Amino acid sequence: MDWVSVVLIIGFAAFCVQIFTVFRKQAALLQPTVDQLETSRANVESQIQECERATEESLKRIENLNQELLALDEQRRGLQEQVNPKEMCLIEAGSFIMGDDDEGRDEQPQHNVLLNAYSVDRYPVTNQEYKMFVDVTGHRRPAHWTSGTYPLEDARHPITNVSWHDAMAYAEWVGKRLLTEAEWEKASRGTQGQTYPWGDAFRKDNVNSSNDYGGTTPIDEFPGSASPYGVMDSCGNVMEWCSDWYFDEYYKMSPMDNPTGPQGGQYRSVRGGFYGETRQAVRCASRHFVPPSTMQDHVGFRCAKTPIEKT
Repeated sequence: MDWVSVVLIIGFAAFCVQIFTVFRKQAALLQPTVDQLETSRANVESQIQECERATEESLKRIENLNQELLALDEQRRGLQEQVNPKEMCLIEAGSFIMGDDDEGRDEQPQHNVLLNAYSVDRYPVTNQEYKMFVDVTGHRRPAHWTSGTYPLEDARHPITNVSWHDAMAYAEWVGKRLLTEAEWEKASRGTQGQTYPWGDAFRKDNVNSSNDYGGTTPIDEFPGSASPYGVMDSCGNVMEWCSDWYFDEYYKMSPMDNPTGPQGGQYRSVRGGFYGETRQAVRCASRHFVPPSTMQDHVGFRCAKTPIEKT
């Protein structure tokens, strides 16, 4: 039995040696992988630390940017407050005569319209005022502005080359809106249905029309252009966007109280005629229409505001 035990012991020892040898070989083969994993782990830890540092720096940068944004917002409000007080004329509630039975088909029939009270800018929006809006909001500039701005001598000229959507964006920014056609006509001609803002007789010294000046003129160039409400430069110089869709037969179906135009259409209404048109086209009742996306060098706008009712 002793020699059997010896043989078994020797055999077991040989087996263990063989197992250990195989293990050493496998360990040697796995060592590069282990080393690679260890290197990867170290790299990941380093990247995590770097990301943590970058995140901390980004959070600080975001905090600084928020502070800058707050400061810019204060400046924006300050600039906006300079635009909001733009002189406005109160148009009291009541009826007026709209349209003209003796002129264009789309001006017929002449009819009475009843409007609530509203206020309207005394003058059209100027290049100078619109640039403040562009600078603060980043809104697109009119195509004719070179080097990002208007010619210095045109500061008091009405803004042009703005679409209906541009005009709406500006009006919203200053806390106002565009006029309806009815509001525009009442502000321009008063309640008695006169032909021009100053009366029934055409006076070329009161209006920029017939290409007498070769283009736009300053909004305060014609003191005699005042309407019965004191609204200036409403006829001639540039057409003005209104909020309404245009429909040539709308007057035949429009409501008497506060009409706002048809529900839809292809064109938006513009009013007042412009510097290149005849005396007939610059009448208060004359109607014009333009696609809302159009930007033209003779179309501008002014704004309106509904008074806050006292309680």
